[in-house]
Amino acid sequence: MQDSDPNTPLALIVDDDLTFRTLSRMSLEQEELRVEEVSSGQAAVDFATACMPDIVILDVQMPGMDGFATCQGLRRLPGGDFVPILMMTGLDDVESIAKAYDMGATDFIIKPCHGLILSQRVRYMLRASRTLNALRISASSLAQAQRIAQLGGWEWDFVHDRLEVSDAVCHILGILPASFNHTQSAYLGCVQEGDRDLVAEAMRKAVADGTGFDLDHRVIDTNGTERIVHFQGEVITDDVGRPQRMLGTVQDVTDKRATEAKIYFLANYDGLTHLPNRNLFLHRIAQAICCGMGTNIIGAVLVLSLDRYQRVNDMHGPRSGDQILKEVTGRFQRALSTSTTIAQFAGADSTMLARLGEDQFAALLTNLPTAEDSAKIAKCLLTSLEAPFQIDGTTVMLTASVGIAIPGTDGTEPNLLLRHAVTALQAAQNSGDRSCQYYCNSMNVSIAARITLEQDLRAAMNANQFVLYYQPQVDILSETVIGVEALIRWQHPTRGLISPAEFIPVAEEEDLIIQLSEWVIKNASQQQKTWRNSGLPPFPISINLSSLHFRQRNLISQIRSIVIENGGDPPYLELELTEGVLMTNATTTMTTLKQLKGLGFRLAIDDFGTGYSSLAYLQQFPIDTLKIDRAFVKDIKLGKIDSPIMRAIIGMGRALKLHVVAEGVETRDQLAFLRMQGCAAYQGFLFSRPVPPNHLLPLLQSHLRQPIPKSA
Repeated sequence: MQDSDPNTPLALIVDDDLTFRTLSRMSLEQEELRVEEVSSGQAAVDFATACMPDIVILDVQMPGMDGFATCQGLRRLPGGDFVPILMMTGLDDVESIAKAYDMGATDFIIKPCHGLILSQRVRYMLRASRTLNALRISASSLAQAQRIAQLGGWEWDFVHDRLEVSDAVCHILGILPASFNHTQSAYLGCVQEGDRDLVAEAMRKAVADGTGFDLDHRVIDTNGTERIVHFQGEVITDDVGRPQRMLGTVQDVTDKRATEAKIYFLANYDGLTHLPNRNLFLHRIAQAICCGMGTNIIGAVLVLSLDRYQRVNDMHGPRSGDQILKEVTGRFQRALSTSTTIAQFAGADSTMLARLGEDQFAALLTNLPTAEDSAKIAKCLLTSLEAPFQIDGTTVMLTASVGIAIPGTDGTEPNLLLRHAVTALQAAQNSGDRSCQYYCNSMNVSIAARITLEQDLRAAMNANQFVLYYQPQVDILSETVIGVEALIRWQHPTRGLISPAEFIPVAEEEDLIIQLSEWVIKNASQQQKTWRNSGLPPFPISINLSSLHFRQRNLISQIRSIVIENGGDPPYLELELTEGVLMTNATTTMTTLKQLKGLGFRLAIDDFGTGYSSLAYLQQFPIDTLKIDRAFVKDIKLGKIDSPIMRAIIGMGRALKLHVVAEGVETRDQLAFLRMQGCAAYQGFLFSRPVPPNHLLPLLQSHLRQPIPKSA
């Protein structure tokens, strides 16, 4: 019974002799083959058009289309190229056999033939066909894989001096396969001229040593496009170790090398300024130390930080801030190149400029005549910032501070040297703008104290070690209390009361300021509820909002929920923001201020006069209060020192119908001046220092104005 499994090979018998077809069929079916038969050449072509068989047993002598024509017709069909065709002929002559092969026959057999011989010949041909098909599929898969990998193979026969290359290699080299003359010179002719000697020497050395080579070189194709290829080869020897040939591959790695270069750049360079980053800077320090820096070569590690850059970035936006950083980079690079004659160090390779962080740069100096010459370089860098920067028509001045560590004296390990330079930088920043400091061991004491403070501050957040003090705001004419400002204090378990001037900067650097702000709002709201329940009339409590807190996306809902949940009253809570916060992205600021105002909160500009405000925006912002910074108040002495800035600020505030409050009032002369200028209110030690709620209560009971109106 004939096997109907489609995976069983299908044999097609083509013969006009019914008897022969029947006998052949019986023989082949015993071999568990599927068998179909037709009586003419045209019928065979028609059958194969619909279903190509796995093997064809084809008689030569048939009426109409003979076996030769039929064989040609089958070969022309799709998929007919590789079908094994066994031609049967009674013509026992060489000419017919040759013609059969010419027409595309795979093999031939003489009729009549025994059934066993036919079946074994068919089985052999099927087995060979399967092997050839597997090889073709494998070769096709390999070729496709090589095309995907842009990879080609080559073989150099030393005995006959013939270099064979695959079509894929020719494609990579940008040449036609027919144009390659199978010589080493032909390949080298495709190599970019600057790499040609390198490739030739690598191949020569591999042959001489009986080893191999592995390298990248460039090629220029016929379009003039430069590509990078990875070229490798391996020598094959005979039984006695004599080099016979070389096998190898050529791979187009242009895109791969470009990606690797991009990855390297991202890992080692700053994306904005294209300067080396911290990782590469430390690596170069290590290289310099290995070359003798710190022993027989004098060098220096400088770390520079731009003073008040963050304020400029907040005011003008990150895009303008990035532009300034690019210009700073250019100025520093020019300063380093021109300072060669000042410090007399040897060549441009002796310096390296890097960017460590947002506003922090570093420089590596080597081959200095003396360690003190590093200060001359630092001075040149600081001087390069003296010319003003222009941002959208606005003039901005920048200064910097520099810390210096000397390899050898201050350490011989890259991370330690950089850390010591940063420590010196912090000391320079504490001493004022445009300062330069060398590292010394005593600086570590202050750094240790700073780290301890940071750790204690995090513990204080969990242990609730903070308290609120309140400083009264006083009407300047009636001397009655019209509000208070909530000021946070840290009740340290061992150090006692710590001023916010000491821990607020640490909180801002360590991203703890938002938690502190939320704690102040919560506790001020609770205190407001307590005073209300004790019978005191409502009065405003001022609360400072940091820049980071104000920029939180959920600020509005966050503040509203904290205030409501803790019994606060928005119309009697005043949120204070600095000029820098308000002027950063004024459009977004306006939206946020209007939303806060819509919830009933009062709004104030704190420390007015120390930042950069636009009068146009001041008129548009829904501000209630203008607080004059204490820096403008401290030098007022009635009859001796006038203050035109104070008069201007107070006059402007009144013209804008703002409630003007002067901070830091400590003397009667200051109060008298403010009163003469029409300032509405003040706060300061003259009336009361910041005090805890229980100390404030008597003052409120005796001096609180009644009633105090709500916010407009």
